[in-house]
Amino acid sequence: MQALVVYFSKFGNTHKVAEVIGAEFRTRGEARVINLNELAADDLRGVDLLVIGTPTHRMNLPEVVRPIFEELPKRALRGAPVAAFDTSYKMSKCLMPFTAAKKLVGKLRKLGGKKIIAPETFFVEDRQGPLYPGELERAKTWAKLVMRRAGLG
Repeated sequence: MQALVVYFSKFGNTHKVAEVIGAEFRTRGEARVINLNELAADDLRGVDLLVIGTPTHRMNLPEVVRPIFEELPKRALRGAPVAAFDTSYKMSKCLMPFTAAKKLVGKLRKLGGKKIIAPETFFVEDRQGPLYPGELERAKTWAKLVMRRAGLG
C-alpha cells in the first residue's frame, strides 16, 4: 500500500490527527504524512489511498488551503480512493454540514478521487485546542476503517 496523508494545521491539532492516521496506515504498508503547503502533483502519482485533513475555519476550508487545489492538475487522482477529515469545535447538528472535511471531499472528487467513506470531524476543546481526550484513539480507529473501505486492510 502506498498511502499519502496530507494536512494543514494552524495550531498543531490537525497535524497530530494526521500523524496518528499515517502511523496506522504504516502497519499495512508505506505511508507518508506531508504538510499541504508541500504538496505537489508528483506526490499524487502511484498513491493507493489519499487522506487529507484541515481545521474548519468559519464553517469552511481555511483560506490558505483553497488555492492549493486549483494549482493541481485536473484528474490528478485518477480514481484513487480518498477520504477527508477536519478538526473543529463541537457544533450543533444543523451546522455539521458546514465542515472543512465535507468541502475537502468535493475538492478531491474534482481531482478525480473516489470517496470511500463519509468525512470525519475530530473535536477540539478550544480555538487552539487541545483535542478532546480520546480523539486521537478515535482517529486510529477511523484510519483502520478507511483502510478496510479502500480494500487495503
